[in-house]
Amino acid sequence: MRAIYWIIAGVLVVLCVVGLVTYSGERETRQAQDKATELTQKLEAAGLRAPDQDILVRTLGSDGGNVCDNPATALGRANLLAQLTNGASHVGQRPVIVDRRVLRGEALILETYCPDVLEDYREKFDELKTDDVLKD
Repeated sequence: MRAIYWIIAGVLVVLCVVGLVTYSGERETRQAQDKATELTQKLEAAGLRAPDQDILVRTLGSDGGNVCDNPATALGRANLLAQLTNGASHVGQRPVIVDRRVLRGEALILETYCPDVLEDYREKFDELKTDDVLKD
């Protein structure tokens, strides 16, 4: 019985080592750093505060990550609209008028990482009512 436990433990250790060796999760490539720098410059030029470079590299990588996965789909639109609310939950939740710069921030991410979906994104969100509501 002990031999079976030792065999199972040995197989698990081997699988862990193989997994660590073959893991390709290193997203901090030169291309990811270049795109993060480009995005930072675009955000600052648009008057938006850019997150830390390391955060952009880890979150967006070189392909835009989840932001580029479904920005103009019905699910992507529903997720964004669900976040543009007053912060209440359940029956008290209401949509709010957002600053155009909030939507511009995501458009800049799409422009940098996946420009092929930018036009679809703009078509879906251009009809939203926006105003100058953020303080500089």
